[in-house]
Amino acid sequence: MVLLQPGQEQPQVVTSQKDAAILSQPALPPVKPPIPGPPNTDAKDDDTGLTPEEAELRRQAKLPILPSQPAAVGHPRPLTALMFSHDSKLLATGADDGSAVLWRASHQTEIRRWDAHADVLWSFQFSPDDKRLASASADTTIKIWDVDTGEEIATMQGHTETIRAMEWSADGKRIASASDDLSVRIWDGETYEQLFELHGHVALITFVKFSHDGRWLASGGADYNCLLWNVAEGTLHKTLGGHKAPVWQCDFDAEDRRIVTCSDDASALIWSVKTGEILLRLHEHKTQVWCVAFMGDGNRVMTASSDTMVKICDSYTGKCYTHFSAEDHVSFSVSLSPDGKYIAAALSDNSVRLWNLKKSVSMAKFTEHEDKATLVMFSPDGELLASGADDGTVRIRAADEWDPDRVEPEYEDYVASNDDDEDGCDKGAEGSSDEGDNDNRWDKGKGRLES
Repeated sequence: MVLLQPGQEQPQVVTSQKDAAILSQPALPPVKPPIPGPPNTDAKDDDTGLTPEEAELRRQAKLPILPSQPAAVGHPRPLTALMFSHDSKLLATGADDGSAVLWRASHQTEIRRWDAHADVLWSFQFSPDDKRLASASADTTIKIWDVDTGEEIATMQGHTETIRAMEWSADGKRIASASDDLSVRIWDGETYEQLFELHGHVALITFVKFSHDGRWLASGGADYNCLLWNVAEGTLHKTLGGHKAPVWQCDFDAEDRRIVTCSDDASALIWSVKTGEILLRLHEHKTQVWCVAFMGDGNRVMTASSDTMVKICDSYTGKCYTHFSAEDHVSFSVSLSPDGKYIAAALSDNSVRLWNLKKSVSMAKFTEHEDKATLVMFSPDGELLASGADDGTVRIRAADEWDPDRVEPEYEDYVASNDDDEDGCDKGAEGSSDEGDNDNRWDKGKGRLES
């Protein structure tokens, strides 16, 4: 494995042995969720003598714990992968012992469980028609499974080290994978044959992502770069080199004309896919930015950081519209609902937090997990919210448990602000028209910066 440390010009080669096979362990006993109860709304708040931080913690403690479906012990080991099918009917989960479980999502019941791999299962992807399921693992293989029968259709081999990232293109024609062997590979989505082996990264690769039209493939890593590949030709299109630390995630806008990346350098950068130039620099966080995503039509972008903040900014000017606090708890995973109404975060305090974007309020705190909540995802139809944790448990919540259009929460508390406070918005973004320090403007029609 090759890693770059901040300020280091040359990569450092680190040789590591493969982890020993994980011994099977007995399943954890079912965890009984806490009995929810309404807050005491008759009691008056008295914040006299409290600091603003202490008063905020008091308000956070009074968030409603909404009812949930019965506990489901999905795995005996920590969850490492969670993915809904495109029709939202199925949920696939994987763990660090290589086990896999297929769930009937609406009922949170198991359809099938099996030993999919001999090592950590890092990624799941459903084919566009939901008839096949791909899994990628630290055992260096990708396997294709028949969803209906559970039979193994194919094993894709070629990588020589752990496969940490994988994605199926929207048209189903291609599968991309990234490995600790520092290669990105593109496979035929029907025959499962390897088409291209791509080299360009010099350190750990953290993600791969197809553009919506399948024309481009982005890969990012600990070498501080995001590489854009031409999928049809298997060639490097652009090197996006502007970060000063490892790059963790990316997202394409709805038109595939811009791409946003986030990094350990506490920034998110928005780039032109065509030219590879930086269009906007967002410096809204104090520490590492782990998650980033364009919202809806791409006019806004969401970022989540280990500074415990989730922020929503204008993707053209950089203006911060609102932010949400996860108190002192790191967000391991963040998901946007398809309708753009909600943000959910899996937190280090074992909880899943739900925010209402329109009202800028924290709606609920789910506390069913007994260990760190590390994965969270809305179903494509927005009807379900699933999460997984290090205790091996899986939770699937129906929308009528938390959607105010179906059931109004008994208590809401403001945790968002547009004030220019220490932890709030408006810390500055290069390209922000509000600051007047950048004469460049994004021309939406031309898809480039205009002076």
